[in-house]
Amino acid sequence: MSDAHFTTAHIAPFDNLLVARLLASALSMFDVDQGAARRHIERAYTVAHGEVTPRPCKGLLADWQVRRVEQFVESQIDTPLRICEAADSVRLSASYFSRAFKASKGIPYSEFVANQRIVRAKEMLLTTDLPIAEIALACGFADQSHMTRLFHRAVGLPPRAWRHQNAQEPVDLIETDAA
Repeated sequence: MSDAHFTTAHIAPFDNLLVARLLASALSMFDVDQGAARRHIERAYTVAHGEVTPRPCKGLLADWQVRRVEQFVESQIDTPLRICEAADSVRLSASYFSRAFKASKGIPYSEFVANQRIVRAKEMLLTTDLPIAEIALACGFADQSHMTRLFHRAVGLPPRAWRHQNAQEPVDLIETDAA
């Protein structure tokens, strides 16, 4: 197959190095900024297929808006996180924000909030000895039952079992052999 298959009038031949760099960049930022990672993957796809695709900017949140919403959720995780308040924080209507958030992050706002609550719960389960009921309230769940239901659905174990499974025994760093 010739290189002509991978070209168009306005795009240079397929560039493996560029695609590799775009994908490596996407991988490095995936956990931090999924929207930016997605854009890098879309650019790699465009280069790989030699197609010109319209830039996906209409209907998405700007990077600053995504960061602001993520910060809003993190700072208010213990409170009810209503979509209208998140939308207000980035100066959008709730309905537009809802569509744009899902297009930008790949999941609805409510699912994002639930995931962030579970992340905070995991952190607290590992770093504190607080009862699960207190952790549930500190993470913004309605009660322990609500947290347990969502946690089990997401993680595959209820919080108490997950805490027990992931509790690390203290490591004895000094081994003494009596001679």
